[in-house]
Amino acid sequence: MTIAWLSGSSDPRRSALSPAESALLDAVAGGRRVVRANFPWPEPPGTFRAVGLPLASVRNAVQFWRARLSRPYRAFVAGRVSQLGDPDLVLITGSQGLELLRLGWPLLAETGRIRVVALGPVAGRLPPGLRPFVVRSRADAISRLGWHGPVDVLCDCSHLDYAADPQVRAAVAAAVSASKFR
Repeated sequence: MTIAWLSGSSDPRRSALSPAESALLDAVAGGRRVVRANFPWPEPPGTFRAVGLPLASVRNAVQFWRARLSRPYRAFVAGRVSQLGDPDLVLITGSQGLELLRLGWPLLAETGRIRVVALGPVAGRLPPGLRPFVVRSRADAISRLGWHGPVDVLCDCSHLDYAADPQVRAAVAAAVSASKFR
């Protein structure tokens, strides 16, 4: 089984995970293969650098609309997911990561063994077969506005702090271990 992180790109030149995202993946890995980069999972992912919220918001909005309006970009998303190369795949999505996956999902040749954990999702109506295990914070106004589907676990962190929250880490680890989703 492979575990990978899929969220929006606050810095399109780098795909390095934040220290909190890396720590969350380490906490849930349990001997599974972990992709140590964010979408689009380049080798090497570059060096992590925090990006301020205003700039990150603009960059994520551009990526969001690009995915919604561009079929070639949706095909790119699907192609990158397929290239992860493991039929048993767990994608941990942050914020608009679920939207990117939602838009690429219909273009994937095989989806039956992809499992998804969505943290603070922002996404439209999901296609058939895509049912994530959803963790959302009571304090996350962005996800409350951008996600209207079921929520499996409620927590109390901000939209940017899911990966660092101990309650979220425990919920993700339990979901991955027990395959409580999909």
